[in-house]
Amino acid sequence: MVLGRLKTGSPETAPSAPVADPAPPPAPGSEEERIAKRAARKQTARDAIRELLLVASLFLVYKFGRGISGNEDAKAFANAKEVLTLQQDLHLPDESVVQHWFMQSDALITAANKYYAFVHFPITVAFLLWLWVRHRDHYKWIRNLLAIMTGIALVIHILVPLAPPRMMPGFVDTGMQDGSSPYSGVGAKIANQYAAMPSLHFGWALVVAIGVMAVWCNRDPLRRAGSRLIWFHPAITLLVVVVTANHYWLDAFVATILLAIAMVIVPFPDRSPHAKLIRIIPAPRAPSR
Repeated sequence: MVLGRLKTGSPETAPSAPVADPAPPPAPGSEEERIAKRAARKQTARDAIRELLLVASLFLVYKFGRGISGNEDAKAFANAKEVLTLQQDLHLPDESVVQHWFMQSDALITAANKYYAFVHFPITVAFLLWLWVRHRDHYKWIRNLLAIMTGIALVIHILVPLAPPRMMPGFVDTGMQDGSSPYSGVGAKIANQYAAMPSLHFGWALVVAIGVMAVWCNRDPLRRAGSRLIWFHPAITLLVVVVTANHYWLDAFVATILLAIAMVIVPFPDRSPHAKLIRIIPAPRAPSR
């Protein structure tokens, strides 16, 4: 009898609780569907405003920080001489030679100045908007990469002031010549002229290329081609920052290192199926326990 009672009361024989059926979706055209769509639009608007405020705040902090170290003339020029000497020791191409070669063509110099002044920021903003609308999981990843890389760059700008090549003997400030320099007029008053290292023009261009490749590398042939062609953007940006004498080769190298650090800190989106990019950029290892 005891065994019978134990068997009867065991969990294996207890009746299972009924599982409630999932709520059916609202019928098309019904009041419930209109309410759900209205709530979704409001949530999207709130998300957009929050992201806009976040990105704007980060940008303002960066702009304010760049203006902190504006009176480091002697140190900035001493650091510039050291960078030029180091580049010579590394047998890197002489930026002044590259610049003077391009200056033989007014059209090329004008195009380089316009690219430096008017492409860098708009293309990054357009890229972020595209990710936010179409690829939200990748947007968060890219936004965090940009935030970390830019934050570290700001610290370097403050601690290591560096005069750009355009301020050094043997170089020409091409932007000042045709009036397209972002560092003249009002820009000269609010911008830190000694924030050459790292080159965020190049660093942000790299992030754009990596983000487009992450989204498109395993799609249809047209978008796969686009994921390769986008690498012309950082390549052209690197050439432009040198030709306009706004950055050194090493400025781009340091920006690449900062991006690598940010990619270790910020993991790749978990649900991404893009095996090609994962092979190129390995996911950070989980810490051992």
